Amino acid sequence: MLDISGWNTWDVRCLNGVMKIPEMAEIRVGLYNTKTKYYQDEFLWKNVKRFGFHELYGEYFDIDLQFDDLVFTLLFASDKDQFVMKVIPEEIKPNVRFCITGMFRWNADGYIKKSGKRLLLGTDDKNFNVQIYGKADTYTTINSHHPGVMLYANSPVYISCNKDLSPEEMDSYIESKRAKRENWYVKGGERLRETPEAIIKGIAWNLIYEPIHNRICTPVTRAWCVNNGFGFGSYVLFEWDTFFNGLLSGIQDKKLAEQQVYSILQEMTGDGMVPNFGSQRGKSVDRSQPPVGSYCILKLYRQFGDKALLENTFYKLLSWNKWWMKNRDGNGDGLLEWGSNPNPEGKENIFISNNHQAAMYESGLDNSPMYDDVVFNEETHTMEYTDVGLNALYALDCWVLSEIAGILGKNDIKERLLREYSRVKEAMNNTLWDEETGIYLNRHWDGRFNYRLSPTNFYPLLAGVASKEQAERMIKEHLLNREEFWGEYVIPSISRSDKAFSDNDYWRGRIWGPMNFLVGEGIKRYGYFKESYEFASKSLNLFLKEWETENHIHENYNAVTGDGDDVRNADPVYTWGGLLGYLAVSELIETQAWGAVRFGNLSGEKDAIYKFPIGNDLYDVWIDNGLTVIRSGKKVVESDVPVIILDYRQSGDTLSFRVVTERYGKINVFPYEGIEKVQIKIKDKVLEYKGKEITITF
Repeated sequence: MLDISGWNTWDVRCLNGVMKIPEMAEIRVGLYNTKTKYYQDEFLWKNVKRFGFHELYGEYFDIDLQFDDLVFTLLFASDKDQFVMKVIPEEIKPNVRFCITGMFRWNADGYIKKSGKRLLLGTDDKNFNVQIYGKADTYTTINSHHPGVMLYANSPVYISCNKDLSPEEMDSYIESKRAKRENWYVKGGERLRETPEAIIKGIAWNLIYEPIHNRICTPVTRAWCVNNGFGFGSYVLFEWDTFFNGLLSGIQDKKLAEQQVYSILQEMTGDGMVPNFGSQRGKSVDRSQPPVGSYCILKLYRQFGDKALLENTFYKLLSWNKWWMKNRDGNGDGLLEWGSNPNPEGKENIFISNNHQAAMYESGLDNSPMYDDVVFNEETHTMEYTDVGLNALYALDCWVLSEIAGILGKNDIKERLLREYSRVKEAMNNTLWDEETGIYLNRHWDGRFNYRLSPTNFYPLLAGVASKEQAERMIKEHLLNREEFWGEYVIPSISRSDKAFSDNDYWRGRIWGPMNFLVGEGIKRYGYFKESYEFASKSLNLFLKEWETENHIHENYNAVTGDGDDVRNADPVYTWGGLLGYLAVSELIETQAWGAVRFGNLSGEKDAIYKFPIGNDLYDVWIDNGLTVIRSGKKVVESDVPVIILDYRQSGDTLSFRVVTERYGKINVFPYEGIEKVQIKIKDKVLEYKGKEITITF
């Protein structure tokens, strides 16, 4: 478990309170309206006016919240047991009061004493002395749940814990913490604008503590844990959502990225399966979800080089890989179907299983029209329907695990996995490729193709299953086809020509970050760099559309208007919506599962990202026609024309990379300490250089 022994917005129920781990002491800022007699001490998404900067582990944050017609700002800074908070009303509202309350969460031991404008929260070995500065209201009474201090909301209120400072000193302390932490956080510029910061805000404001496993984790959205009728309890983790949260967290923090991975693997069932979800109230013991975990983990390994991550996860991922063919090849043809097993005998579970809807839940595409007319077989516990997306992701899983096995020196396992990858690849090409249509199609057990197309039909690109010729047909005839998938906003969850597209209901026509990510990765794998850039740009525009106006990161979006607010079932602060922006970040800098580090694109469009972590270094990358790469404050590459640098890696004393370009120009390379040789591949020529500064003209 990470060292999280400090104050932060850990409480899943609210954004207006800070909780101290491990004591579970909590201070909340509640508001009361003396006219309506309404009191509120839990604020979530509908009360947010602006998400400010949030240091992941609570050293600093700021946020604007709304109560009735009053907007107020919370500024917070902390250091271990100490914190300072400032509450600022945007305007004077004579009928509004602030109520600062103390409590202990999760039935933790402790006591609370109130004296004037002081609260003392104590345990056997810790005291939290909370001093409140502001004009107290000693006349108004409210039926609050916890002891607190009521103050007029006509001027700023200061709160300090275990820290004896004047209000002026508290202002200085807050500002110093903000400046210190913001200086080390990833930032975007030019085309990206605030995209990296927005992605991390989506993670940080959803980061919670949950007591069942005594850990921090990131549910897809706090709202799915509380107040929405789903009944998941103190936390809920969905499989592919949480692995993707690892990638998103990785643009800022290695430890949190790995914690995301470990948290979902803690939910594994006894038969070696990562479930669809795990929560306080139980888990989906009957079904899994799309197997993207190994791919995310390999990308994180390429980024941070932490071999322990692979060692700690490999056998768990391998058991999950074996689970698929054992449980989801219902007709024994060597290819997979989505399904749902019966609950184990005697196992109480409140969730459905062994039926068509549960199998759809396993696909992750809960109401996709691809499965409207599909038969579910209760004897095999699978759909009678061979699924392109599932088999492509399973093949990808085999290939990725073979890569990881090789890194770990497990060569026998590596060869077995490569044989399985080749077998599935061949079977998909023999069974699921439709030459007439020019794309892989889902197929009923009776042999009928299903011609309804969704983004999952493109997943064989990411798995490397398609030939170059097949990939070209898929991209040019289908992906770029405006009658099917292309448009101002991409990529709809069912073809635009499908009768269900107009439903605009969840997976029936709306746009989803994870689909864009998996399709976008596949486009890049086959070297369609211009198409990849345009795809990422469209995804970025969709992401920023509501982020910049409403601070929303939606679960899904309207494929025609780009709106996320037009339906009720598109949560407004849902972490994996950040994958839309992640695609654009990756057009500047990324680590590729099938290679090493990539920098740049061929657009020449002004773009920038700062303090992106790779290994122990922070990279600044910007494009202004040419590409510039800065590693830990020192320039390492500079070009005067648009280039893409691929497979950038250090091996011993040699730095090597490959250059893709469409124009004549030059690249300057500045070898850093420990580099004696530079190997560069340009247009099928491998060139080797030595020196402190190298200039290559092409």
